[in-house]
Amino acid sequence: MKKILFFIIGFVSSIFIFVLISRAFYYSNAPQSCISCHEMQVFYESWKLSAHGIKEKGVFKARCVDCHLPHDSFFNYVTYKIKAGVNDWWAHILRKKDTPDKWLSYLVEKELKGSKKTVAFDSGCKKCHKELIGHGIPLKAIKAHKEYLLGETEKSCVSCHKEVGHGDIITFITKLRKKTKNKEGG
Repeated sequence: MKKILFFIIGFVSSIFIFVLISRAFYYSNAPQSCISCHEMQVFYESWKLSAHGIKEKGVFKARCVDCHLPHDSFFNYVTYKIKAGVNDWWAHILRKKDTPDKWLSYLVEKELKGSKKTVAFDSGCKKCHKELIGHGIPLKAIKAHKEYLLGETEKSCVSCHKEVGHGDIITFITKLRKKTKNKEGG
């Protein structure tokens, strides 16, 4: 009798824990989860205006996780999600990039150094963009995509399509700073 009771308690507890974890996982995939930290607000605003943002009509509305997490395997997805979440939380606690000025400095420095640090994963792009060579694609793009598909280049999707996720983020933040300073000054 005790074994059956322990089994039932264990089974119900397991289902409860699974539901809690899956709800947390589901919620943390939404853009609202990412912008719960004010540091990400500037990226949310720029994303809304981008090719895959919510303001664009007729185009796929990508979520943060569609681009900023790998989609090559569930294990990599979850592992990177945890790693990125801890990194973002730690940056939030230390207030590393908590203002548009700090983000702007970081992004300009990164661009000047030619940083190759991955912020968007090709596996996310390829999840939706399956046809890279085909009808309606310009010849120049077909040549570049062919080199990419054959592994003849080290370029990533965002090497050529830099502004698809957030537009020109440096210009966006610069304009935002000017607008904020004008409101504060006048």
